[in-house]
Amino acid sequence: MDKNLHNATMHRFALILVPLLLLPPLAYGQDAVPRSHAMIEAFRPQPLHRIAEAVTDRYEGRIIAAEVRPPLPRERLAGVQLIYEIRLITPQRNLLNIRLDARTGRFLEIAGRGQIEARKRVGNQQ
Repeated sequence: MDKNLHNATMHRFALILVPLLLLPPLAYGQDAVPRSHAMIEAFRPQPLHRIAEAVTDRYEGRIIAAEVRPPLPRERLAGVQLIYEIRLITPQRNLLNIRLDARTGRFLEIAGRGQIEARKRVGNQQ
C-alpha cells in the first residue's frame, strides 16, 4: 500500500514537472516578448542639445534642469516611449516645466506661470 502511494505521488509530481521543463527558459533581464533588432534600432532619441535648442527657440529664459523620464500612461498610449522634462526659468522668474517626446522632439505639455509672456514671437516681430 505504501508503494502504491509513493508511485501515485511521483506520477502527480511528474505531471507537473515535465511541462515546466519543456517551457523555454527566460534569461534574467530579458523580455518575455522578443524584440527585433530593427525595433530597437528604430528608437533613436533626439540629442539633448537639440531638445534644449527647440525649447529656447520657443521660450525666453534659461534652462536650469533637464531629465529623462518614462512617459505617463496617457503619453504611452499616444506612442511616446521616452520623455525629456526641461525646467526653464523665465525672465519674469517664473518656472516652466516642459515635457517633450524624446524621439520626435514634439512638445507634449508646458506647465507653469508666465507661459504666454515667455513665449517668443514667430520671426523677428518682438
